[in-house]
Amino acid sequence: MDKLLDRLFLLLFIVAFISIVVTGVMISCPKYRQAQGLRAEHARIERQIAEKQAEIAAIREKQRRFNTDREFVESLARQNRRVYPGELVFIFDE
Repeated sequence: MDKLLDRLFLLLFIVAFISIVVTGVMISCPKYRQAQGLRAEHARIERQIAEKQAEIAAIREKQRRFNTDREFVESLARQNRRVYPGELVFIFDE
């Protein structure tokens, strides 16, 4: 009888242990997938931040050149078809 009782308790212990492990796996799988999704989203946002920082750096460089480089300002003005007062300009369509 003791052997049967010991086997019954061992079986009950194994079933309880397996139940706990399976429950833990079932609970953690969705969380793991969610964490993977969040990591991918984080990487995407970091790339966007890097792109925007590069854009900001380019704009600041343009601002700096606009304030210090007369030839740059003149080239921008010429691209927008601006002329000096009294200047005669011929524009040919292609």
